[in-house]
Amino acid sequence: MKKTLILVVDRDDDFGAKGHVETPVIGLDGCIGAATALGSADPEDSDTNALYAAINIYRDLEQTAEEIPEIALICGDQKVGHRSDTALVGELNKVLDQIKPDRAILCGDGAEDEYVYPIVSSRVPIDSVRKVYVKQAPGVEGTFYIINKTLNDPQKRERFLAPLSWVIVLISLVYMFANIFRADDLINWFLGSTTSIIMFIIGMLMLLYSYNMFERGRAQADKWAARAKAGSLSVIFLIASALFVMFGFVVGGYSLNDIHTTSTAQTVSWFIYNSIWLILFGIMFYLTGDMLDRYFSNKKVKYSTITYCLDILAAGLLITAFLDLLQSYMGLYHVNPLIYSLEFTAGIVTSVIAAALQRWMQKLRGRSREEQSREVQ
Repeated sequence: MKKTLILVVDRDDDFGAKGHVETPVIGLDGCIGAATALGSADPEDSDTNALYAAINIYRDLEQTAEEIPEIALICGDQKVGHRSDTALVGELNKVLDQIKPDRAILCGDGAEDEYVYPIVSSRVPIDSVRKVYVKQAPGVEGTFYIINKTLNDPQKRERFLAPLSWVIVLISLVYMFANIFRADDLINWFLGSTTSIIMFIIGMLMLLYSYNMFERGRAQADKWAARAKAGSLSVIFLIASALFVMFGFVVGGYSLNDIHTTSTAQTVSWFIYNSIWLILFGIMFYLTGDMLDRYFSNKKVKYSTITYCLDILAAGLLITAFLDLLQSYMGLYHVNPLIYSLEFTAGIVTSVIAAALQRWMQKLRGRSREEQSREVQ
């Protein structure tokens, strides 16, 4: 007789995060316990219904004498993507090694089937896919309930609200940037860009909310408070870098007295041109301080900081080259084409060096992990 595996896949690990279920779970009793654990922790989670549907399929197949049913639950990781899929593959291999099924029935809530199906089908034939949809009350009340649940779930909020927020921010930025070249001065630019500015602010607030930045900000504030109490070196560098950034804005503001123009584009480009390097230097100064603090605390060098600084340096060179070209085009001042050509080339070369260095460090980490795994074996 054929052995059929009824498989439930929880890609974002709700069973582990909410129900504290250790996966993979193999067998009917274990799956009933997992469904009870998640149902008790979050009765409205659709993964619970998917697992109960799999249990129902298991009992139906158990009544027939044509095949031997087996049931299992595998989970990924809360960080959906490569990390969760890697965890799924590991748990799936454990289940297949133990059960050795001839075919599988994939059971899920329909949200992640298009991602999970290729992973499972590459290892065991899938004869059927069962999608479970939770019945909701019809009407406006049900719609508002679903929207409210989506906004309260950080993962769903990031998945659905963040793309809309990015669209609003990018469109408003395009209109604001285009209006720079049409406005005669900053006041006219502000008056002509009022709608775009309001939409930009709304988009940014939506982004902060969708990425849970308010809670993360509070956590970072507590973290920095603990660092300050412990006398961390990075706190001093953070204050110094903030002063550099503030000084950059002050220098950019004072530099506007050196030009006499009513063009908004010329004013904005001149401000950025005179403030950009102090701001970028402040960011690099903080990264350097954080690297030194980690070295003094753990005796380990965070080499990725070097690539970050190189990326910032490359960005500064490219921005400077663009501003030189733009201001020469607008007639604010003349720059030798050789200068901004060299700045552009230096920015590209620095970016390539940073990418090569990052790739080299990733290879070194991979080799060290392989050596550690060999030592463990």
